[in-house]
Amino acid sequence: MNENVTRAFGLGLLCALVFGAVCFRSNWIARGASTFTVLDDYLTIQEAINNAVDGDTVFVKAGIYYEHVTINKSVSLVGENAETTIIDGNNTGHTVHIISDYVNVTGFTVQNSGSTQMPDLDAGLCLNGTIGCTISENHAINNGFAAISLLYSSENIITHNNMSGTGLDGIHLLGSSHNIVSGNRIADKYGGINGHASSHYNNITENNISNSTYGGFYHDASHNNICRNNISTTSAEGIWLQEQVNYNTVADNTLINNTIAIRLQGPNFNNTLSGNLITGAEYGIRIQSGARYTLITGNVIMNNRAGSDSWSAGIRLDSGMDSQIDSNIITDSNYGVLLYISSPRVSVRGNNITENEFGFRVASGGSNNLSLTGNLIANNVGYGVGLTGFGSSSNYATVSFNTIVNNSDGVALGQYSNLNTITHNNISLNDYGFYIEYSTHNLIHGNNILNNSQQTYVAAGSANTWDDGYPSGGNYWSDYGGVDLFMGPDQNVSSSDGIGDSSYDTGDLAGDRYPLMGPMSSFNAGAFGGATYYVDVIGNSTISNFHFDPSEGAFIRFNATEEDETTRFCRVAIPESMLWAEDGWIITADDQPIIGYPVISSRNCTYIYFVCPYGTEAVVVQGTHTIPEFQQFLILPLFMVTMLAVIFYKSKHVDNNRG
Repeated sequence: MNENVTRAFGLGLLCALVFGAVCFRSNWIARGASTFTVLDDYLTIQEAINNAVDGDTVFVKAGIYYEHVTINKSVSLVGENAETTIIDGNNTGHTVHIISDYVNVTGFTVQNSGSTQMPDLDAGLCLNGTIGCTISENHAINNGFAAISLLYSSENIITHNNMSGTGLDGIHLLGSSHNIVSGNRIADKYGGINGHASSHYNNITENNISNSTYGGFYHDASHNNICRNNISTTSAEGIWLQEQVNYNTVADNTLINNTIAIRLQGPNFNNTLSGNLITGAEYGIRIQSGARYTLITGNVIMNNRAGSDSWSAGIRLDSGMDSQIDSNIITDSNYGVLLYISSPRVSVRGNNITENEFGFRVASGGSNNLSLTGNLIANNVGYGVGLTGFGSSSNYATVSFNTIVNNSDGVALGQYSNLNTITHNNISLNDYGFYIEYSTHNLIHGNNILNNSQQTYVAAGSANTWDDGYPSGGNYWSDYGGVDLFMGPDQNVSSSDGIGDSSYDTGDLAGDRYPLMGPMSSFNAGAFGGATYYVDVIGNSTISNFHFDPSEGAFIRFNATEEDETTRFCRVAIPESMLWAEDGWIITADDQPIIGYPVISSRNCTYIYFVCPYGTEAVVVQGTHTIPEFQQFLILPLFMVTMLAVIFYKSKHVDNNRG
């Protein structure tokens, strides 16, 4: 009897527990979707949060709430109206402190936090060790340290908040990564957005920051995207990346009226500054203190003459080694591009540098091995290109394929700038084509030096080389008055060769021994086998429509046109490893053969001089072999290797099937 009672009691207890658990679970599930209204259900925000569970929503009616709110559950905190639903921290601590993941806060004015900096980073809204929170459409006013701070938090979204009034930072990230900070408005703060202490992989985009000391400051922050922000009227930097900031992208920002629009301060490496619009600054972009491998590309930097620093520039590098300055528009600055000190191995390519006080300058020693190529440098008040060592040498630069027009000095070499190569530039309509003092052993050849008020000025003691020897030649001088009746290194063999028979007086000791008889046009024939090939054409006509395609055959083609009835001559320089002839060249002008032309081979190049009859349009120079033919020798071996592999695979497959 007792045993049966015991069994019945146990079974009843088990059923009761199961029933109770099911009821509790059902109640919990329903409870998880609850919405509480502050002032209706609870009198304070904190009380409502304390009674909420994960997934609940706390709706707060309009009013002023003098409290410190701690959110330790995954809830949504929603204000009735961001203008009239106010949480006031009474100038102490965090006004809203979030310590749980997946919290949403929207629709509040959050004000009057404390001002403690480290370690708490007092803020109107503080995310502390959180993941997946969204802070949106709030106002943060007069918070002591920061409007919004993130401490060791990741994968959060901070979007469309308005921050203003007293306090240091708008948004401060400390040890926080993989966050999205987008579409916020920050005004009248000391700093706009600050990221440091290992804050990496953040997307900081489309924010509007104005009237601050700096717009964005980043220290020990890498792999961040700082893009499409509008930053204006800062008294210091628009964007400042300082020390241990690597692989960041600063792109497509609009920076207006900042003292320094973008400052990159090393040591750091591999940062990209691209597509930014910069105007109204004292410095557009300033690279300092060992910032290496910086890519500065596609920026528009204009009207940057604010301040009184005589060394300010659109782009200035101080110890900014191994950088690339590529395809920027730089106008109306004090210096367009300035390498002030110790910035070796810098490439400056494809930029428009116009209407500045000075165009491009190397101003001090240590900026060796510069590559300045393919730039338009025009209409600058001072010199277009200045390699001026400022008391120490700036050496081993290559200045090539630039158009340098209407400056005071086209190219200035001074203060012991030696061993530079200046070639294939168009230098015209300057007060001086070249202005050289205290500089020696520079190689200057292959340039078109046209209609400058004075073609050269060379101070005593400057000994440079103005040609590349024979048959490569020197430069084309628009005021050269010599004739071309002879050829050869001594110009004593009867026949023209496109080189003047007498030297051009450059004011240097030797002068240009082999002045060219016509302007030089240089054409990029393409890159093959890792090498880029150029074909130079000298002539007294307009050379255009150059064409070379080795898949079509071993020839080059171009047009040579002239309006008057002058006999047209051309001298073509072709790299021997690109195109060559084993049994003679064939040259045609409008399909008519040209005969009796001299051919000179020297230093891996073939020079061909010929005269075209009046009315010629299309010129073809036909060889017998061209560069990609080495690939044909690889086709048969590759075919054989492939066939052997197929045979081996099939034999193994058959053997396996038999096994």
